[in-house]
Amino acid sequence: MFNLSKLAELARDTSAVGRKSLISTLTDLFVSSGDDRDEQISLLFGDIVLKVLGQLEEETRMILAKRVCHEEGAPHELMVKLAKDTIAVAEPVLEHSPALTSEDLVEIASSASMDHLGAIAGRKTVDKTVTSVLVDRGDSKVLTKVAENEGAEFAEASFLKLVEKARSDESIQAALVSRPDLPEEAAHALLPFLTSALQERITALGADNTLVHLLAERAATEVAARTHKLDDAREESNALIKDVMSKKTNIDEAVKNFARADRTAELGMLLARVSDLPQAAVSQLLFSASDKALIILCKANGVTAAAYKDILTMRARRLRMGGLELNAAIQRYDALSEQGAKRSLETLKKSGATFGPKPEDENTEKSKRRPKKNVPFAASR
Repeated sequence: MFNLSKLAELARDTSAVGRKSLISTLTDLFVSSGDDRDEQISLLFGDIVLKVLGQLEEETRMILAKRVCHEEGAPHELMVKLAKDTIAVAEPVLEHSPALTSEDLVEIASSASMDHLGAIAGRKTVDKTVTSVLVDRGDSKVLTKVAENEGAEFAEASFLKLVEKARSDESIQAALVSRPDLPEEAAHALLPFLTSALQERITALGADNTLVHLLAERAATEVAARTHKLDDAREESNALIKDVMSKKTNIDEAVKNFARADRTAELGMLLARVSDLPQAAVSQLLFSASDKALIILCKANGVTAAAYKDILTMRARRLRMGGLELNAAIQRYDALSEQGAKRSLETLKKSGATFGPKPEDENTEKSKRRPKKNVPFAASR
């Protein structure tokens, strides 16, 4: 049984020290009585503390808040007042007090500082009505904290609003990525602006995560789209080459189309088909250091100097050719006549010359010792 005469004596001392001693004694009495405390003790504690609360120094209020913040039977009115105090006093109460209702938290969050909102965001559980206010008012730090809180519940509208605020805030994005309760609509809205690092993190999450499924679906869609695009491009290229072979389309049109789009495989296929040569061998000529054989192929098949310049531009990007080299290549092309190129091409075919390096075999050394045939790469006009 507590000593009423001692409390009365402490209550008469109105000094700061006296008030601190009174609150300390009352708090000891309240906390030590535990869950079995008499209702009279709770009422007495709340009544006295509320009457002197305005006379207490911040340090004393801080100590009081820390000692009673976990108490289920703490006087409701007192806890609300402490929760509205300075953040140094209010923080433990806002984070832990079971005496505070959702209505209390909504009221406080509607007008309190960001520090107060941050304390509420860290509660073990935060219901939808409270998170709605936090999402409406909170800054980046508050939003990140509540989004990271596994015990926080969000209405779908709050999730969508949170995603919108996360558009330019990677810390909020990172917090949302790990939420297993992120609804599909919000996940769809979040996915487009996630960084590549966060997308990689998503792949490590459990299969139940909505973003994991959406990312997998998007990847499959993109692969299908790329495949479809490649198929369309391949069909278009084959049709263009077929039209060149049947004389429906001028070869220059196809050369410019492929060279300007850097579609080297299609250009190699075109030159191989019109020259009746293996595609693999012709493709090697496109970026060979020597352009002699390439000039013969193009000139023999009627590729004009204007179209050949597109091939040169493509070669220049890969071989890092300078302006002087390009001019010299154009002059070499102009110097060879079409008839001379046709004769050179036929000579190359008849001689059995190959375009590109020969594979090493056991007769390599012998072949090196054999005299080379003088195969013409150019003919006079």
